[in-house]
Amino acid sequence: MKIHKSTIISLAFLAVVYLVMQWRRNIASVEKNSRSIPETEGKTIQSDRKKDQKEAETSSDNSSSENDLKAVYASYLTLLKEKQKDIEAYTWQIYEENPVGRHLKMKTKGIAIADVYGDSTPELLFIDGSQYDEEGNAIHANLHIYSFQDGKPVEIAKKENLDYQVGGGAVYDIFLTEKNKRLYIEQSEFDARDTEVLYLLSASASFPLEWDKQASYSYDPEKSFENDATSPQRSDEEFILYDKPVEKTDYYAFKKRIEEKNPKSLISNFGGEENKESSALSYSEALSFLEKQIHE
Repeated sequence: MKIHKSTIISLAFLAVVYLVMQWRRNIASVEKNSRSIPETEGKTIQSDRKKDQKEAETSSDNSSSENDLKAVYASYLTLLKEKQKDIEAYTWQIYEENPVGRHLKMKTKGIAIADVYGDSTPELLFIDGSQYDEEGNAIHANLHIYSFQDGKPVEIAKKENLDYQVGGGAVYDIFLTEKNKRLYIEQSEFDARDTEVLYLLSASASFPLEWDKQASYSYDPEKSFENDATSPQRSDEEFILYDKPVEKTDYYAFKKRIEEKNPKSLISNFGGEENKESSALSYSEALSFLEKQIHE
């Protein structure tokens, strides 16, 4: 059979067209695969980078927080050293251990470190002596509360005459409710009428913070000392809530609501059967605690 030249040329042309089309398909497939692999790898790399960045930020935040706390503790340590003389002048915290006179030289536990303002920064509380007599003995004691602001300790509250060596003295319990982070002082004074007063540290944004009088109870000690919640109200007893007289049942119902908020004693001079287990520190214990926090 004789094949014409024109037929051969047509067949050759078709073969070339076929080969070109196959080549283009192969090129497109390679390009598609080359694109899909980097995209997948790119997403994985991007995810890994975000994970590494998040871990680095978390580590940085933790490190920053630790450094911030170290700065807080360092400033409190310096402050306590500056106040050493007055802090150690408060020597009559527990009355029942003073059988020979009012100027018993004893180590007291009048320092606490706790967040009492609900801002996660621990505050420093300490009691110091003041109003020195002619013999150089302090006869009054004041409570100071410091927080850490702008790189230094700042006094945010003070309670003068928390305790004193005049008359019958005063009994106090400084406690913090764990459920809502509120700081209270329960202070009892003994005179012609024994008086128990409950103060709450205000939650104001401006300093110094004030102590709001919440409740008080007074009675004639010559009448009776039985002043529990279950005994009948006597004529000499007076119960006050927010500056208004109330019934005994209302007063103790108010105190029960505070008890339900899990109060934790920070500093107290309650003795005997009313002894409060507190987290208070002596001067040397406070220094040791702060130094440990700084160097850990």
